Amino acid sequence: MGTVTAIKGAKGTRYRAQVRRKGHPQQSEYFARRKDAEAWVRKIETELDAGRFLFDGAAKKRTVSELIDRYEADVLPQKKSARDQRQQLSIWREMVGQEKLLGLSTATLMEARRKIAERQTRHDKPVSNATVNRYLAVFSHVLTVAENQYQWIPENPMRRVPLLKEAQGRDRVLSNIEIQRLLAACSEIVDRRLEVIVLLALTSAMRRGEIMGLTWDRVFLDQGLLKIEEPKNGQRRMVTVLPEVVAKMAELDVDGGRDGLVFPNKTLTGAWDFKKSWQKVLQQADLDDFRFHDLRHTAAKLIAKSGGSVPQIATILGHKSFKMASRYAHLTEDHTRDLLSRTMKEVLPDE
Repeated sequence: MGTVTAIKGAKGTRYRAQVRRKGHPQQSEYFARRKDAEAWVRKIETELDAGRFLFDGAAKKRTVSELIDRYEADVLPQKKSARDQRQQLSIWREMVGQEKLLGLSTATLMEARRKIAERQTRHDKPVSNATVNRYLAVFSHVLTVAENQYQWIPENPMRRVPLLKEAQGRDRVLSNIEIQRLLAACSEIVDRRLEVIVLLALTSAMRRGEIMGLTWDRVFLDQGLLKIEEPKNGQRRMVTVLPEVVAKMAELDVDGGRDGLVFPNKTLTGAWDFKKSWQKVLQQADLDDFRFHDLRHTAAKLIAKSGGSVPQIATILGHKSFKMASRYAHLTEDHTRDLLSRTMKEVLPDE
């Protein structure tokens, strides 16, 4: 809606023209004559009706770096992955920070994508397509906030930048014999906490961060339950712990009422970094190309092979949807077939 307001001052009367339209920043201008102000209002409204997005002088000078600054102040503190995203945004600032926000084109973003893909990891390896896509996703959200919340740009130019094709997820899981070798190696290590950590990952499909973030006030050994407060997807859930693992956790809680982290470092200032111990047991168990997170996949496959359904696997893994758990669906097919066969035998006539 456009309005013209007379403003009287020491130097006479001026006319303030304003146009407000939902989904667009407010436009305003001052004129010496009312008819000029009214003409300006009509012009702006005509351009808005035609689908053009208008900006004042300040908006046209705004840079990508200014947008990142505001995003880091307003939005980033609310994110659990703030540390990683801040690092990713520093790369975007380096590449396109000086660009005028309104002039940021898809072509510029495509070039930035190419440069990110050419970067090296800290281990001097090329970054994966999945990593490049994470960079694109982070900056795309920044631009979406600029479009929808700040109304600094008419649209997010990242929407026209295609994601790179990602390789299929790792499929390294342990065989039963390898599991036995791993547990045997863990039982021989001096610090027996690693055995408990591995058992939690293997029998409950817990993530490393969930395990290392456990505090004793969320461990209910008498019930065989652990309370996960902040898993990766933001949900809270209860994790069932097998009696064998409960017994080993009880050995850690020798005082019968510890507080703080279940697996703290020596100074009690954070979680234990068990990297060296983990590498040692992998070598002793003769396990190649195996990562700690692969224990979670191993657990999921064991559950699937034992007849667990996709919804059950998703619940145990703490997934919000069935999409991630569906990668194990083919392992449940035999059990599904057996279930249907038993069910139908009760209703179908014998041949």
